[in-house]
Amino acid sequence: MNRRTFIQAAGATGVGLTGQLGLTDTGRPVTALRNLLEDSVREHLPRELVRRIRAGLRYEELLAALSWAAVRNVQPYPDVGYKYHSVMVLRSINATTQHLSSGDQWLPIVWAADYFKSAQAQEQVSSGWLLPMRLATSVGGAQAARSMLIAALDNWDRDAADAAIVNYAQAAPMDEIFSLLFAYGARDLREIGHKAIAVANAHNLVTLLGSTQSEAALRSTVAALQNSHAGPNPASHDLEPDRPWRQNQKRLREIPAFWKQGRNDPAARADLRSELYRVSEEEAGTVIITMLRQGISPDTVWQVLFDTAAELVMAHPSILSVHAQTTANALHYAYRVCGGEQTQQLMMLQCAAFIALFRQFTGATASDFSLEALQPLPLHRSTGDATDELYADVSAGRRLQAAGKALDYLQSGGDAEALIAKTRHHFVYHADEPHDYKFPEAVFENYAHLSDAAWRRRFLSAGMAHFKAPAQHPGPVVQETLDLLHG
Repeated sequence: MNRRTFIQAAGATGVGLTGQLGLTDTGRPVTALRNLLEDSVREHLPRELVRRIRAGLRYEELLAALSWAAVRNVQPYPDVGYKYHSVMVLRSINATTQHLSSGDQWLPIVWAADYFKSAQAQEQVSSGWLLPMRLATSVGGAQAARSMLIAALDNWDRDAADAAIVNYAQAAPMDEIFSLLFAYGARDLREIGHKAIAVANAHNLVTLLGSTQSEAALRSTVAALQNSHAGPNPASHDLEPDRPWRQNQKRLREIPAFWKQGRNDPAARADLRSELYRVSEEEAGTVIITMLRQGISPDTVWQVLFDTAAELVMAHPSILSVHAQTTANALHYAYRVCGGEQTQQLMMLQCAAFIALFRQFTGATASDFSLEALQPLPLHRSTGDATDELYADVSAGRRLQAAGKALDYLQSGGDAEALIAKTRHHFVYHADEPHDYKFPEAVFENYAHLSDAAWRRRFLSAGMAHFKAPAQHPGPVVQETLDLLHG
């Protein structure tokens, strides 16, 4: 199967969009909120938002307005990262909000609005960029628009891709569009996973908010996919970052028809882990296909991909290794929501390639840290909240010790949801930057999709490697918002 055949076939069954918040059009409230977000002085914004919250502002209206403002004012090119996190953090912001009490539920999105204002200011100073207007043109229907978008993406032609997505958005349903974008989001790891993360974020927001300014979100996402680090045009060069994607699309024909009917085999999990620490990114896809042909289930494969990412973070904690977990999460999100089997298969093969790359980036070896070898460490406190002791170790930089104590807490009957709630409390109140939200929410989502209860405890414990340490006082924006809401 060549690349074009795969891309065309990937749209045959599409993506299922579910779980909308019920916002069906932008309307005046969202437009007015967008203007407020764009035009307000940063220091005045929390007070103005709280005033509107008290007057009956709906959360989904603010989420829609913030999403719209962010994609209009923050450029995803030439870097999918840095200030563009004001866009990419929003899926995590919403995930967090769904689990908070009424007293805290506004804190994440007000924090995100403040972060947007910082990113907007940086953009204005560095480029003055604002998403330009672009009108749709008649190109002969959805299939013609799709072909034009594929050609532009293949040629890494940002302007042509922008024109094509505007036309395609007018002619095709969102499930068909995202069947294409998921594949291209997994094309390469030039932006340490941010391309896949950007597509998952856009899909989630469009799913939640319906048609509300979906075109702007799509244009922003398509632009994000065109970053190639100012190197030679990948369309006319055989560049190393693009080889796994090209090879894995050809390998899809080797996957058996029964690939979803496999078994969970602990020995196979150990073998796959060992291979991910040994093979190159170009070889990783072959390892996955071999496992599938041997009757190993996709869920088993994803478990090892999640686990290996967790090991990289624990062994070599850094903002780079954190993206192994958040990228695996984004690719698994695409795997779950996309209805096309070929796209699902590609997500799995590309995730294996990316994990192998993250291993190389960090210099990790199989002996650095093993999730299976993590030992429970006894908690010392006999009274009070046991999770406070875990976070005392996190604050002191003893994260491996905190992971061992978390494992003991969970194996001894401790409430995993209580630990997750405490973790959320800490990053909601003390977040400094978007990864304080993105990493834990990726861990929580991946944790929820692990079927082995005993192993889930190990995986969640390993998250202590990068969960946010508590601080003595809430962050300034959070404190101001609390004071305004409850004052």
